[in-house]
Order: sequence, then structure tokens, then C-alpha cells
Amino acid sequence: MNMKHIKTALSLLACWFCIGMQAQETTTSENVFSSADPFEQESPQKSTKASHTLSASVAPGWITSKVATPYDEYSWRLGMGYELGYRCLFHNGYGFGLNYAHSSTHYPGGYQLGLNYAGASFVYGGHISSQWIATFEIGLGYANYTDGGTKVKDGLGSKYGIGIEYQLSNILGIGIGLTHYVQTFSKDNNGYYDSDKYTNGFKRFGLNAGIKIYL
Repeated sequence: MNMKHIKTALSLLACWFCIGMQAQETTTSENVFSSADPFEQESPQKSTKASHTLSASVAPGWITSKVATPYDEYSWRLGMGYELGYRCLFHNGYGFGLNYAHSSTHYPGGYQLGLNYAGASFVYGGHISSQWIATFEIGLGYANYTDGGTKVKDGLGSKYGIGIEYQLSNILGIGIGLTHYVQTFSKDNNGYYDSDKYTNGFKRFGLNAGIKIYL
């Protein structure tokens, strides 16, 4: 991850911190959520409890980097994937998450580029109404890519995401989101998959839709 992405991440974190501080200053003891709200503030003691969420999503997306094979060069190639996650949000809206994502993209000639990411993230979010929840996250972790299921390289990955979800009940919800993964690898023996948009790595922009389980 280069300095440009680090500066962008720090700027977003600073903005979210300011938003969170302003929200805390304007919060009163009045109960603003319905009884179905997992962040319900019926008492000062309950408002300090964290909210835990498990998620599972299907995640189609596009590798936006240019990928070169012996046959041709390709960009914005669509592939399928899935994402699994855990999220912990505290009463002030800040929290953390654990994420795993896998995607597989096929290219002519029998080439199959698989991308894997596992990492932790800083999360900011909460209820925007009694049943709607919005979240933002920035993550950093381990990445690798495979060719036909065989691992080729290990590297560093980062994740940027935004999502919104709707509570069907106290324990179940549905959500959609946008994610952007950036994965970097050493240049040595990088094989056919060499990107000209992001040196020695891949960028993948994706959608996700799935279920949320509130613990």
C-alpha cells in the first residue's frame, strides 16, 4: 500500500473521528431507538454494551487492473466471489471487524486468477433509523493470488468498504455494500498477472449482498 492510500485512509479516519465526537456532544439521554434496535438505549448501563454481527455475502466484482496473459491483455474482467465477516461496534459508533474474501476470475486459455484476503478493519457506523444501519470500514491484512487454485504469491492487502443493512428482526438482517480491494505483491516472478495500474498487484471493485446475524 503506497503513501497515497495511507494518506487517504488517515484522512477518512480523521473525518469519522470528528463526526463521532460531534455526535457524542449532541446526544441526550432520550431514547431515540425503537425496542427492536440492537443499539437501544433504555438505560445508561445498556448503552455501553457493544453490538456483535456476523455476515456472509456473495460478492461479484471486477478486477480493474490490467491483466496480461500470453493471449491478450484484459481489464475490468468480471468474476464471482464471497465474503465472510465479524463486526463489533461500540455505543459511540466506533469498532473493529475481521474479514475474509475470496474471488475467482476466468481468462481465455484456461487461466483462472484467484484472489484471497484476510484482515482486520477499523469500522464506524450505527443506526440511521430504527431499522437501518450504515457502516464504513478501512482494513489491512494478508493477501495472496492463485492460478488455477495453486498459490503463486503472498502479499499485502487493504480493504475499503461502505455498506447499508436492514434489520428484519433483532437477530436477522440483510445488507448490500461496495468494496474495493488493493493487493500488492513483489515484482519477482510475478507471472503473467502484472498490473500497469497498480505496480505488482491487483485492484478489485466489487458488490456484495447477503445476510447479517446480530448476536
